[in-house]
Amino acid sequence: MKHIIKFLFIGIFLVSCAKTENSIQKDPFNEPLIKKMRTNVFYPGSSLYNNNPDFTFNFEYDTYSRLIKKIGGDLTIPISSGNVKVFTDKIYTTLVYSGQNVTVEDFSSSADFSAVLNTKYFTLNDLNQIEKKEIPNENNYLLKKQTFNYSDKHITEIKTFFPNLPYIPTDPDSYILTYLEKFYYDINGNLIRSEYFRQQNGINKGERIIRTFEDYDNSINPCKRLQLLDEFFYRSLSKNNYRKYTEIHYYNEILGSASTTTWSFNYDGKGQIIIL
Repeated sequence: MKHIIKFLFIGIFLVSCAKTENSIQKDPFNEPLIKKMRTNVFYPGSSLYNNNPDFTFNFEYDTYSRLIKKIGGDLTIPISSGNVKVFTDKIYTTLVYSGQNVTVEDFSSSADFSAVLNTKYFTLNDLNQIEKKEIPNENNYLLKKQTFNYSDKHITEIKTFFPNLPYIPTDPDSYILTYLEKFYYDINGNLIRSEYFRQQNGINKGERIIRTFEDYDNSINPCKRLQLLDEFFYRSLSKNNYRKYTEIHYYNEILGSASTTTWSFNYDGKGQIIIL
């Protein structure tokens, strides 16, 4: 009897391990692994990167082709006139996986300065897509939780909640604060627009941001595997690469600000974007 129980336990354990391994091995991307990228490719004219071709981001992956490290980031230095950001290869970001959970944090490899952790917690679904994201804050009321909805493998909505904010239903001036961002794509699977709304008790009120993504090329998108990094999130959502981005802010439907950025990428003989 003891042997039967022992074999049953071993069998259950092996099946469980097999399921976990199969889940991890699912790779939603068919693109090659990007190991290195010049910082100025997607940040034209940025004072932080100064269009310096020697500044690069370096990326590392595990045996399941999951991003586990990005080397290179910005360091904030206080000066008399305020704060200035400079690029350094002594800042790095780690992505630590535990089942379907991922912890993303920043660190410093220098003894001369430390890095702000900027901790973020992700939960992935069975397709290794982002299902939930949590952003902690020293102010417990500003703890931010996000849920992600999909259609045909594309993100369609991100809902943001602040679960620890106080809410008194009997108080007419009290409300539940949330944010909602909706995403729209063209027939090629490229993101063309997102609409971001501030909501009070589920009703749009106050801030609204319209983001448009235009002038796509036909090159493979090198950022698709970088979706868990905030600076590459919007770029990771499309099949190809947008070369024009516009962001318009409204407050109570009154125009507040608008800005547009354009890119002129270089391509190789096969029409693929050059990132080094």
